[in-house]
Amino acid sequence: MAHVVVVGGGIGGLTASARLAHRGYRVTLVEARTQLGGRIGEVRRDGFRFDTGPTLLMMLDPLERFFADTHRRIEDYLQPVLLNPSYRVFFADGTQFDSSPCIASMVREIGRKISPAEVPGYLRLMADLSAMLNEVVPAFVRRNYRSLADLLSPRQIHLLFKHRLLANLHGRIKHYVSDPRLHMLFTFQTMYLGLSPMQAPWVYGILTYMESGEGVWFPRGGMYAIIRAIERIALEEGVQIRLGEKAQQVIVENGRARGVRLASGEVINADVVVLNTDVPTAYTRLLPPAPQAGRQWRNSCSALVLLIGYDGALPALLHHNVHFSADFQRNLSEIFVQKVVPADPSFYTCLSVRTEPSDAPAGSENLYVLVPVPNLTGEDAGAASEQVLERVLERLAREANLQRERIRFVERITPADWEAMGLWQGAAFGLGHDFFQSTCFRPSNRAPFDEVYFVGASTVPGNGIPMVLISAELLQERLLTETPPLVTKG
Repeated sequence: MAHVVVVGGGIGGLTASARLAHRGYRVTLVEARTQLGGRIGEVRRDGFRFDTGPTLLMMLDPLERFFADTHRRIEDYLQPVLLNPSYRVFFADGTQFDSSPCIASMVREIGRKISPAEVPGYLRLMADLSAMLNEVVPAFVRRNYRSLADLLSPRQIHLLFKHRLLANLHGRIKHYVSDPRLHMLFTFQTMYLGLSPMQAPWVYGILTYMESGEGVWFPRGGMYAIIRAIERIALEEGVQIRLGEKAQQVIVENGRARGVRLASGEVINADVVVLNTDVPTAYTRLLPPAPQAGRQWRNSCSALVLLIGYDGALPALLHHNVHFSADFQRNLSEIFVQKVVPADPSFYTCLSVRTEPSDAPAGSENLYVLVPVPNLTGEDAGAASEQVLERVLERLAREANLQRERIRFVERITPADWEAMGLWQGAAFGLGHDFFQSTCFRPSNRAPFDEVYFVGASTVPGNGIPMVLISAELLQERLLTETPPLVTKG
């Protein structure tokens, strides 16, 4: 059996390990930390539990496909809950808007909170985004690229023009709705990728449909329950998981992978090495010299995460909440252009205790706050974390009646912490998603060394849990073709 060593136990590496073991490979997974999951982590303190990375799940299909492909039923491992409302939006003018996966609810909310005149545009928007999603994913996302020619088939060129995929998102949304609050509501989702809505191409409007059309989900037990479920399947399939084992070097001889050297000095021989690490980090720290190591990668923004244990209730907040600054365009410019910590930040809050009561002691709230900030090429948000916390608490005091004396503790995750996890320049969302870092221009899942592959957010198709799950599908497809599980020795 071909032996595959997977470096990195994020959701990409873990899913790839389970998939490959199910298809007949012998798989060893090594993870430097003592906790699997990568950015999907959790913190427990004083009876409070927090997810530390992604806090919601959209586009269930890739997760359901993983269970089906490994001949399991998702309900035997996970209990995803559809949230309705999906989240509450707090606009600076005092408007509160509850976003929903139910079109009838959205029509009513837009008519009551914004204007009845905006409803027809909303319905056209959802119809157009649905059509775009259903054609774009199979044509551009679920495929392995081998050259630029793979992007230029007649069908893909037709779709490019049919859906105006490269038009500007912020500009196109104005063809559907005119109220600036709806412009923010239907474009901010690109922030899930660390990408400014002002700079994003129209194709990323499909994130809005994923959220509003297919819904926002949350698994019982928290987002980390996804990692536990996939780990369980990996172990059932015979994957050897080694925690606290840091990979130091991929051993390449005559252009071909031969194994992995650990920081301890141990060498694990392998027929194939799969790297579930940030691609820039892999090329500069794990692989032999290659032209890719000198490439000028363009990274996403970062995030300052505040984990707040709160004694008391915040009834104005739902499970998910978005708080827009008074000047959203200025906010985006500060993050992505000026690269300074925003003076009046937009931010996101999550209280998973709304869906999972065990996540906080009775009568308390586990308040997760995520503030988009520059990555480490700009102003250090870690040094400014006290000022950011002050702005957030001021806003929550107005909108949710938060009382500072009820705060039990505050823990922080800064851009420097993301960098320490292996994310280049502390970019919490990994490589940016502009046109020339998407589709065939994104780093390939095949390295320029034989039998070295990538899986995860910084390779195809991109960032976010659904895309990383698809990256494991694409890796499996490629590996089955190029290095089948049964190796014939010459």
